Amino acid sequence: MDKQEIIKISVIALIIVALFNAFGIGGNVNIKWLLKLVTGFSLFIVILYWKVLPYKNKLSEANLKKFETVGGICDPIFNLFTRLPKIKLGEYTDMNAAPLAVCGILILILMMI
Repeated sequence: MDKQEIIKISVIALIIVALFNAFGIGGNVNIKWLLKLVTGFSLFIVILYWKVLPYKNKLSEANLKKFETVGGICDPIFNLFTRLPKIKLGEYTDMNAAPLAVCGILILILMMI
């Protein structure tokens, strides 16, 4: 299995567990707390990566290594949503919709848990 397949499986598993918890199948409070923590942390990392991406070439060497490590995780997730149309911001400016889709899904999962 390559990295992208592992990430796809992880995202699907996270969604399934969130749905189980939303419908009351998993009743352990500690599991819900842990899932909320992991989902919230994932949301924070995705937003931070998304906002720092335009300034990638201005990062120091130490921060660039951390950024590339996080990019190795976030980029394959964003690539799952490449078929989404770009959001037109102006005459010559558009924005990739993949980070918005990922953030939206994580927020929905966080609300369901």
